[in-house]
Amino acid sequence: MRVRTTLVMALVAAGLPALPQPAAAYVRTMTESGASTAWKTPCVTMEFSLGAPPPELDAQGYLSAAQAAGAAWSQASLDGINRCTNVIFAVVSVPDVAGKVGLDYHNRLIFRQGQWCSDPLPKDGSCYDPSALALTSVFQNTDTGEILDADLEMNATDYTWGDFVAHPEQSNIQDFQGAITHEFGHVIGLSHTCFSPGGTFADGTLIPRPTDNQGNPVPDCGPDNPPAITQATMYVSVATPSAEYELRSLSPDDMQAACGIYPFATNFECVAPSRLGSTSDGGCSYSGLTGRDSVAGVLAILALGLAFRRRRW
Repeated sequence: MRVRTTLVMALVAAGLPALPQPAAAYVRTMTESGASTAWKTPCVTMEFSLGAPPPELDAQGYLSAAQAAGAAWSQASLDGINRCTNVIFAVVSVPDVAGKVGLDYHNRLIFRQGQWCSDPLPKDGSCYDPSALALTSVFQNTDTGEILDADLEMNATDYTWGDFVAHPEQSNIQDFQGAITHEFGHVIGLSHTCFSPGGTFADGTLIPRPTDNQGNPVPDCGPDNPPAITQATMYVSVATPSAEYELRSLSPDDMQAACGIYPFATNFECVAPSRLGSTSDGGCSYSGLTGRDSVAGVLAILALGLAFRRRRW
């Protein structure tokens, strides 16, 4: 059975640490049946709809930022030198203005302009929460956890996307590269480094507290989370503009995740995802606050309960 999950994220920049750092732990996304999610082979190509990009960047600027975000995961290294993952994350430009989200084996990256709503619009006319920066919908096999398709929607209705590094004086922009780097982590099967209790799967059952790769229960998200959790690209929020920028570079935990789930192999060959199963909805979402005086809210998670109403994480 195929399931759809959704993630919302923002903020980071590619770059490997000059010296190796100790890795703590990472958290994988799980299906209702308890299977860890992952691609059969992590050759992920995102089709970026750039027929009508929003301000502040032009099409090439957005494409370059997304490609750099993909490279951050593709170049993961535990020693700061040698790539140790088979993740191959490519982003290509397509002339579409937008597009539909669905299990069609095309991984799409879309700006939602004019209205922050799904395509097609639900029968009840409801749209996404305006505090959400972005949504990543992941379609997966519930029983095996195999990821089949992933689509990213960026909220260009309520937020202005740009390059905070190049223009730190622009207090009203969200850093596109950072946001996409986080979202790409969800695309390859990673969850947040802390937990928001109360979320449910599509069938209404509560999402259990996950464990990290070392078997430890994931702590609740809160102000007392230690640096090992808060400094990861897959954390749920940032406290300052500089912290937002730092998400572009993967933490040791993030690199450990890419290399542990998809270890490097010299005889690696890309294999297309399976095409079996049915789908259901669910997910997770991040919110943003206007302005930069309180950037802590830029990536604040709304709560998994909201996310899983459409199988989104």
